Amino acid sequence: MSFLSPALLLGLLAAAIPPILHLMLRRKAVQVRFPALEFILRSNRKTARRFRFKQLMLMVVRSLLLALLAFALARPFLHHDADPAAVAADSGGTTVVVLDAGYPMGYALDGEALIDRARFLAETLLDDGNGMGALVVAGDRITTPFAEPTGDLAAVRRALEEVAVGHRADRLADGVARAYEMLEDAPPGGRRVVVLTTAAGAASDLPKPPPITGDAAIELVPVDVSEGRPTPNRAVLGVSLQPAPEMGSGHWRVDARVGNFGPDAIARLPVHVEVDGVPAVRGFLDLGPGEEGVKTFYVNVDQKEATPAAVVIEPDALPADDRRPFWLQPAPQMRVLAINGDPRPTPYRDELFYLERALSPTTAAGARVKLDITDVPTLQRRDLDDFDVVVLANAGELAPDRARALETFVRGGGGLLVSMGDQVKPATTNQLLGPLLPRTLRDVRQAGDAAASAEAGDRRAARPTYFERGHAILRSIPDPAGTSLGSAQIRRYMLLDPAADAGGEVVVGLDDGAPLLLTRTLDQGRVALLTTTLDRDWGDLPIRADFLPLLQQTLRYLTRVAELDSAPVVVGRPAPVPVEDPRVQRVRVRAPDGELRVVERPKSEEEPWQFEGTDAPGHYQVEPDPPLPGLVALPGFAVALDPAGADLRGPGAKAEDGEDVAAAGAGVATGVTKRTELWHAALFALFLLLLGEAALLFRKRGEDEVKPLPGRPA
Repeated sequence: MSFLSPALLLGLLAAAIPPILHLMLRRKAVQVRFPALEFILRSNRKTARRFRFKQLMLMVVRSLLLALLAFALARPFLHHDADPAAVAADSGGTTVVVLDAGYPMGYALDGEALIDRARFLAETLLDDGNGMGALVVAGDRITTPFAEPTGDLAAVRRALEEVAVGHRADRLADGVARAYEMLEDAPPGGRRVVVLTTAAGAASDLPKPPPITGDAAIELVPVDVSEGRPTPNRAVLGVSLQPAPEMGSGHWRVDARVGNFGPDAIARLPVHVEVDGVPAVRGFLDLGPGEEGVKTFYVNVDQKEATPAAVVIEPDALPADDRRPFWLQPAPQMRVLAINGDPRPTPYRDELFYLERALSPTTAAGARVKLDITDVPTLQRRDLDDFDVVVLANAGELAPDRARALETFVRGGGGLLVSMGDQVKPATTNQLLGPLLPRTLRDVRQAGDAAASAEAGDRRAARPTYFERGHAILRSIPDPAGTSLGSAQIRRYMLLDPAADAGGEVVVGLDDGAPLLLTRTLDQGRVALLTTTLDRDWGDLPIRADFLPLLQQTLRYLTRVAELDSAPVVVGRPAPVPVEDPRVQRVRVRAPDGELRVVERPKSEEEPWQFEGTDAPGHYQVEPDPPLPGLVALPGFAVALDPAGADLRGPGAKAEDGEDVAAAGAGVATGVTKRTELWHAALFALFLLLLGEAALLFRKRGEDEVKPLPGRPA
């Protein structure tokens, strides 16, 4: 039994009012014995007992009157199972069947797919109904074979034969809302929406019927087509990909998240990584009831181009979610030209010693870097168009034509990293590279103050304390201040123009307010300025563990190489086009079925560049249109099923696995249910009690009348 207004049940406390009043108003009479009245009292004892009984019954009736009134106001009702055909046949009316065609309906229960069971139930509703009917299919899209309810139920049954399972699992609520719209102009009579779905779908938060009273009210009837039977399922819920330099060059770590949505534990579930259609690495995973686990694999990527891959588990009753695609995307090659402004014969004292180590293949597993080193005199003979990034490491005075060539290189889309050192003269550098630098240089500053120079110690070094976490360089470092970057000691650095309108975006700043790392966008290129050295002459930043990812991310930012995002896009949601190169204005996206679609770059920079046609799971390839020579390879993207649909269980099954029953919902209908209102019966019982009270009072008055003595007038 349920109540529409359970809070009104507090009115049941009013049933205690009559007994309380009786106890409060009861008075105990003083007994005075008169011998002359003793005979009369003996003859009246039987009448007194009957009188007290009637008084007690009157108090009980009045208590029940108050209790029934509160009970009726709470509007109680009962749910009971009914034949599905009876719902449609009851009083004729109009029935709209919402058929869930999401991918969970492909689950095979005893060899029969849930979509087939739902189709049979829908045909039963339409066969036995004598009113009007309509069909709403909630699959990849909301489709209605008929614009409005029709009396030609045979045509609706024929439309059921064309329903197929889609790839989405989030359209059921939209389908129910569409059914409400179809019933707005339905003829008089009963109006109901029957939803045929899984146990999880029937217990989900479906839209409530619109607030219409009277005969136009709409009844929502969710039906679990599995009839409450167990539907255990296993699914690959997610895949994450990251470099694994500890395993060697070209190795990647693949973390596969797998869920067990069933009441039984699973021992040694087979899991493997498939590369280009061939199993590459195999393993096993143990999962408890209702548990999720992560299996880690290490994969070596030797291919020069992106390779389709997937995490696959042993097939079960719902094979659609047993495979999750992703791309093994080799990092694009970055061509870096480093100008050594202070070469030394001792390796560890050389200006580029730490830069070379940071960009070596064993440490830069997330990026393939081709490093070319030269010095200032031989820079004249190098063609900058052969490189993606130029690094000026403590470079002294450049030839004017080389400075102009650098400006042309950057404005055309190249990247430039400038670091300081003893060879850098602020006035000369400002004159030659002023148009490129984020801010103009002033002078070299020794960290600390006069007291620090006398006391020595840490007060003679500045520390990085400001980190712009929203910048692309620091995006992959969750807490920069908590890493070794925050403990680096900078003894000397270059002061910059402090003007209020000074340009550049500060990425890392020192505790005294001076910038340490700045960036600037210039036309199609980018520039980064490090106010200290790349070696240990001015500080110990290069020997900090997090200097390596900081430098790598800086080069990625300068070359506009996007971070490898291995997370697949959910089916039906827009996928960002993974292109940052400003020269690319149009791309061709090849879907898993081979269909090509052209996507233009938005005219506004604030508008995201997205691909909308993610209708099917699989691998999508992205190609520049037209092809551009020397372009960094474009990564593709993968589309996968929504993992939220992998759990087909109803609230009862989830509670058995240890979940909170209250959070799971109030229960799932295992068939068509009807609601019987009880408040009408409560009001009728209230009327009968009022009649009973009147009868008791009438008889009481009749007995209390004083009868005249025989022979005397009344």
